[in-house]
Amino acid sequence: MSLNWGIIGAGKIAERQLVTAIAQASGQRLVAVMKRDLAQARGFAASHGAQNAYDSSEALLADAAVQAVYVATPPHLHAAQTIQSAQAGKHVLCEKPLALNSSQAQQMIDACHANGVQLMVCYYQRYNSRHQQIRELLATGVIGQISAVRLNFSDYFPPTPGYWHHNPAISGGGALMDLGVHCLDLLRFLCGEVTEVMAMVETLAADSPVEDTATLLLKLANGAQAVITSHWSTANFEPQQSNGLEICGTLGTIQAAPVQAKDSSGSLRLITETGVQDFSVAPGGQRPHVALLEDFARAIDTGAPSPIPGAEGLAGLRLIEAARQSAKTGRRVVLA
Repeated sequence: MSLNWGIIGAGKIAERQLVTAIAQASGQRLVAVMKRDLAQARGFAASHGAQNAYDSSEALLADAAVQAVYVATPPHLHAAQTIQSAQAGKHVLCEKPLALNSSQAQQMIDACHANGVQLMVCYYQRYNSRHQQIRELLATGVIGQISAVRLNFSDYFPPTPGYWHHNPAISGGGALMDLGVHCLDLLRFLCGEVTEVMAMVETLAADSPVEDTATLLLKLANGAQAVITSHWSTANFEPQQSNGLEICGTLGTIQAAPVQAKDSSGSLRLITETGVQDFSVAPGGQRPHVALLEDFARAIDTGAPSPIPGAEGLAGLRLIEAARQSAKTGRRVVLA
């Protein structure tokens, strides 16, 4: 099992996470990178052992050595570059959010299907070992019937020179698109599908055209209620202060934080009538990105379905769109 990677958008996210993960993943290799500035692309390639550097996605996709691409550009480019990659016969790992909207996401899914390539959404926290432990605990019924879920992923991030995140034409939105999409995916991954959405989505702390404060009330298919808070408007001085989840049931509670650890580290407690069991992970645990890459390569090698297909990214975008509709109308949105 081997896989040769090209990176479209060789920037900070790619350098901090995927380059290291590719190097650590079994049988995987970075062979090409693309940045609009060719000198910067060559510097990136030299620093990370890639053979080739390009200043256009077309040139990278013409490289026969590239088997899969990581699309790490801002969201407004995801759809076009994923479709272009699919047409070139390359498998695609796309950063979140999958696209600017659900319509674009569906076009990406259709293009990958039509061209016989895999599309995987980079929801790396599904591979956090604590989150996988939570799935196992829930499967045993140890906390009984799930009745309430709380997820918070927040920070303080006002408009900042040099960052595109507050430009809706590029980002598609604010805190919901950047942080809330992770919460929505974790909620679905751990507790099942969402059937109804009510929300307040506002801009409170800064002069920005995108939301910086969002609170979602969701009903799950099993009847449980969930609350997701996702803010760019709250000070964050400790990771567990603004990043955590709690799943409550008729027989107990599961608590974990933070939700965004890059090495699975953090607290995980199961609280039941018999006491508290601690499943916390010390720093240096399983790197979710490595496990994600290895799972993706395995699916490509065996022809198995994508571990996190485009439909999962589409589902998250539809929930965000429902939240915005609810906030605009003041009414709950029932999902079809």
